[in-house]
Amino acid sequence: MNISQTRILEGESIELVPMDASHTAALILVLGRREIWEFTWRRITTLEQAEQLIEAALESKNNGTAIPYTIFEKKTGRIIGTTRIIQPDLAHRNAEIGCTWISPEFWRTRTNTEAKSLLLHYCFEELELLRVQFSISSYNVRSQKAVERLGGIREGVLRRHKMKSDGTIHDNVIYSILDTEWSEVKANLHYLLNVKYAMS
Repeated sequence: MNISQTRILEGESIELVPMDASHTAALILVLGRREIWEFTWRRITTLEQAEQLIEAALESKNNGTAIPYTIFEKKTGRIIGTTRIIQPDLAHRNAEIGCTWISPEFWRTRTNTEAKSLLLHYCFEELELLRVQFSISSYNVRSQKAVERLGGIREGVLRRHKMKSDGTIHDNVIYSILDTEWSEVKANLHYLLNVKYAMS
């Protein structure tokens, strides 16, 4: 199974569109929001730093080390964030989902759950992966709880693994979902997206 750099993943309220340079200006405005970075090991405080982050994502796409996506809100067509598949390894059938940064106004909505659902469906049902990993700063409790709510299993901690430019040292918490767990996770995602968020 080959990985497509052009495939759009379409959900009910969002689309994940493979990132390209035309998305840069809108993404800079989203990623320039300082509150996004409060609990991560990155420190983005200027629009120039946000632009460098996008350039690095596009470079990773070009060299095949990641598939970055831009998140579009379907109702308005506007760009509201980004996410990606990192280090896809088809030989050993595993990858990481990460770098999910969403405009704060879409926090605590269905957006993050739907983005994860689209990527997990693609990873397990089309790429036929055995394992999908998530790597989250120990300070980012909100993101850890979000992955646990999806059904991710906490595997362990990479201690003192990342250093922020202000000197803060971050542990990295590793979660995963296996192909043998996918049917249960898939059912849970269906509940979250079609029952829980429909009622809220």
